[in-house]
Amino acid sequence: MSLDPSFDQTDSAPDPAAALQALLVVSPDGRSQFATARADLWMKDLFTSTSHKQRLPEALTRWFCDGISGGKPSRFIVDQPGRRLCIQLLCREVNSVCLLLEHYPGNPASDGRRCPLTERQVEVLSWVARGKTNAEIGRILSLKTGTIGKYLERMFPKLGVENRTAAASFALGTNGAS
Repeated sequence: MSLDPSFDQTDSAPDPAAALQALLVVSPDGRSQFATARADLWMKDLFTSTSHKQRLPEALTRWFCDGISGGKPSRFIVDQPGRRLCIQLLCREVNSVCLLLEHYPGNPASDGRRCPLTERQVEVLSWVARGKTNAEIGRILSLKTGTIGKYLERMFPKLGVENRTAAASFALGTNGAS
């Protein structure tokens, strides 16, 4: 297993539509506060030997702390034979950090058929998953409501969904698969 805090978004990122996704919320010191069932399963499966129960591995905690303190880590990658877990910072608040986990079974696709979500699209998706309207998201991000609509319109094909409800469900890992 290799743990790789990757900072280059232009490298051959796996196709996000081929991934299963989940959410994990942790305290700034790496203690788990909330995890979707899928995230909990992956974290236990991948990190049982390297981490205390309910706490992230030190390398992963350092990576997102760098992002909180002003660094710009794009994603943290855990490679194991036959699978890959990519972790992105979705949002951060005073007492919690929300992470998006993308699991790629088998060899990650690198044929470039679909682009990964941009940092702004991930941010918009995190607010959609919290039940915010386009107008509310626009106010939060200081963007126009129509701009938020365009972000969503461009994200749906990348996620393989047709509407905001399905996108929120996909982001929360409640889209029927577990």
